Amino acid sequence: MSTLVAMPPALPSIVPPASKPAASPVSSAPAREPTANRMLIAPEMARRWLADGNVANRHLVQSYCERLARDMKEGRWILTHEGIAFDSQGRLLDGQHRLRSVVIADVAVEMFVWLNITPKALLAINTGRKRTLTDSLLLSSAVNKVSPQHLATLRAMLGGLGNRPTLTTAEVAAEYQKHRDAIEFAHIYLPSGRTVKGITLSCVRAVVARAYYSADLERLGAFCQILTQGMANQPNHQVVVMLFQYLLRNANGARLDRERYVKTAWALQAFLRYEQPARLMSSSQELFPLAAEAK
Repeated sequence: MSTLVAMPPALPSIVPPASKPAASPVSSAPAREPTANRMLIAPEMARRWLADGNVANRHLVQSYCERLARDMKEGRWILTHEGIAFDSQGRLLDGQHRLRSVVIADVAVEMFVWLNITPKALLAINTGRKRTLTDSLLLSSAVNKVSPQHLATLRAMLGGLGNRPTLTTAEVAAEYQKHRDAIEFAHIYLPSGRTVKGITLSCVRAVVARAYYSADLERLGAFCQILTQGMANQPNHQVVVMLFQYLLRNANGARLDRERYVKTAWALQAFLRYEQPARLMSSSQELFPLAAEAK
């Protein structure tokens, strides 16, 4: 069960005739008895198995394969009980996305390879209750405190003016650890517990989290406080009140997230500069770039 095989046989040799001696631990299982081996799967091996054994499978999602491939190339791939499964005829039942990801990443990774799995197993494979991303991060101890709202802020923060990225679980864990303090700041000063409809949104918190790296934190906290209260005590506070009123008027609809984001960023920059604009504007440029975006 724990044998590490560096170079397995070609696919036709996975289930050898009874008269043919087993060439490796992969082909040493009793006929039609399910068995598994821990294997190092190289790109050429994955390519061959897909070509020879992937004769009837579901539609392959290329974008999902590319996400898995990023984890493989960056050393974030984790060996689990889930791997590759063939039936007694050498037909691939499970793992086409993993194999395709190995080809894309062009690196060898370890997986468990199951042989002699009955095709009826497809009635049960991938049919269990899927863990949420929050579940996966907490149960794996990748982070010790996180909520769906924190992760929504992270995605909005990373997306900025563009589209919110689609990340693997490992990528989310790495990015959250990197920006945890900034996201926590945004949630402390724009808390869910005192939610004002249209104010404590991920697109608004994302701007605050980005500004955490460059703005005076006391001034940034003051911006958040005025925004949640909607009251101006000084002339420079009026730009935040204008943002407050805009967000209340446009509290519904995810399609407005980008507009909310750019107006929040513009208002925050004006507030930090002690400017007193007559009306609320927006910017077509990223006003609070992350370190990876700065040129």
